[in-house]
Amino acid sequence: MVNIVTPEVRLLAHTKIDEKAISEWMSIQDASTDAETLLTMAGRNCYRSFHRPNEATYNDADYLRRTLGDQGHWSISEHATATLYFTGVSRAFLTELTRHRHLSFSVESQRFINANDANIVMPPAMRDLDEEDQDGFLLLAEESIEDYKAIQTALNHLPKKQRNEAARALLPNAVETRMVVTGNLRAWNEVIQRRTQPDADAEIQQVMRLAAQELHTVSPIIFPKENS
Repeated sequence: MVNIVTPEVRLLAHTKIDEKAISEWMSIQDASTDAETLLTMAGRNCYRSFHRPNEATYNDADYLRRTLGDQGHWSISEHATATLYFTGVSRAFLTELTRHRHLSFSVESQRFINANDANIVMPPAMRDLDEEDQDGFLLLAEESIEDYKAIQTALNHLPKKQRNEAARALLPNAVETRMVVTGNLRAWNEVIQRRTQPDADAEIQQVMRLAAQELHTVSPIIFPKENS
């Protein structure tokens, strides 16, 4: 029987500031993350308000909530980026996420990587069914992988990449893939807001909630825990 995997999202990298450089223009508040400090400086640069003249927005958190939330000036959030590593996600998830062209992708290649022992991602709707129905789904997925192996054997006279690229046509969308994805904070926010709505694909809803949890450490203001 094939191996079932579940989605995981890990934060690999995010924007780090040069504190010395920013301190030449603006004081750095302890409560702000590097990303939030950078966004605040970018916004305050527009009006040369580095000295924080408005008491209501003296704290970076209040400034960003007003600028991003109340005023809708999301352009400043494009200055900070975050890179996430997605595992335990399906090829179907990949086709959904790559619709967001303002993200950057490095995806596991089915031409280079042999899928003989590919993992399977169970669609969320299937997880609520009884064990017999789940086993039936997995059996069909396993048969597809066996067909994949048969095509590889038939094409054994060809180089590996050519065998794999032909055989992968038989792999199900439920096959696991792994990807590194980078986006600025505006892009991530827009993807998460859209893809956690009830009408979105069930798998991407689940995965984007995991992404929001990881991005909370980058900016609690943009990605609050209650929305992750």
